[in-house]
Amino acid sequence: FRTIIFTFTPIYANNHSLMHKFIIVLIFLLSCISLKAQTFIRDSVQETKKEPSWILKYRNKPAYYILRSSVPLFLSSAVSLTVDEQIRKTRNVHLSDFSNQFDNYLQYAPMVAMFGMKAAGLKSRSNWGEMLTADVLSAATMAGIVNGLKYTVKRKRPDNSKRNSFPSGHTATAFMAANLLYKEYADLSPWVGISAYSAASLVAIGRMLNNRHWMSDVLAGAGIGLLSSELGYFLSDIIFKKKYIKDVLGIPTDYTTIPSYFEYTLGYSCVFPHELSINGCLVSTYGGINTGISGSYHWQSGFGIGGTTTIMSANLTNHQGIVGNATLAIGPSYTKLLLPRLFLENYLYCGYTELLYNQERTHSGFGIQLGTSVLGQLTPTMGMRAYADYAYTTLPFFETGKRLNYLNLGIAVSALF
Repeated sequence: FRTIIFTFTPIYANNHSLMHKFIIVLIFLLSCISLKAQTFIRDSVQETKKEPSWILKYRNKPAYYILRSSVPLFLSSAVSLTVDEQIRKTRNVHLSDFSNQFDNYLQYAPMVAMFGMKAAGLKSRSNWGEMLTADVLSAATMAGIVNGLKYTVKRKRPDNSKRNSFPSGHTATAFMAANLLYKEYADLSPWVGISAYSAASLVAIGRMLNNRHWMSDVLAGAGIGLLSSELGYFLSDIIFKKKYIKDVLGIPTDYTTIPSYFEYTLGYSCVFPHELSINGCLVSTYGGINTGISGSYHWQSGFGIGGTTTIMSANLTNHQGIVGNATLAIGPSYTKLLLPRLFLENYLYCGYTELLYNQERTHSGFGIQLGTSVLGQLTPTMGMRAYADYAYTTLPFFETGKRLNYLNLGIAVSALF
């Protein structure tokens, strides 16, 4: 995968049943990757419409390949500025005691793996001199950008410890290392990319769970890490007079084959009903956030099957804390090609749902999620999806006598396969 923004939705530590269901859905989604990989190459070379000439014009420029993965992350970072505070509040209410230093070590794992595989004699893209040159250039670029921004922006960390929060250096290091490993060993196995980017994404999640960074910090850090590694290889190829490899995966792609995806989602939620009563106290719900992971496997007929695990969180007035909803669902979907690179998907998911109030699970029940989305394919293995869906649940919404419903609008960064 060029980029996989993979996240574990904030799961409540005292909710083992929800975690078990999450793992089942996750295993199902990952199993689809292996099935899709068997048919990807064959489907990719089918005769279909060609891309518009203006797209082909830009695709032939090195700048396109250098920027195509990082720019969407920079845009996502800018958008997430609007929900940074809400995400921190959700973390502080439900995971305030979380503390684990795994992210301090995991950030280097892809780099260690790359050097280990090279030392073991596994064939890679570059020889030792070329690889080390690309690594040094990438690390120097990444360090310069990260430290330059940290001490220019001087953003306060969410734990109020220092004013060097933006961007996340750990995340930048992790994604730089993941992309270096991917560029060297992508042809060895698709699991090289899956493992590398999953490790990098866990680092990003760890920085937020440890209350060291805002979400916009880690998204920007991921973009800087990818940009630095692409620049490192571009400059190394110039030094060694080597042709720049624009696409590591040497698979013909016409951007009309319906892709399957695995993604991280983030959006805005409008909760219904707005007015409710808790223990006799009249309160209102603010607009909330929804975040999670989703995936869908599609056949070329357009039909598919997908699943999602998401959490919705909204503030309450009168200092009543946070109300939330956790969902694990699965169901059918249908995708149609609109234009090369642009796909329309409709889906209907059904599954298990819970009503959460501060740190307590108050009710569990059944939920239905009906939605539509538009996926833009940026590269053979990366896309961005804009979605809108409506969720109806059987959950009694406190003392209103009504059921919890909410409307979700959001974006997703998708790993395509």
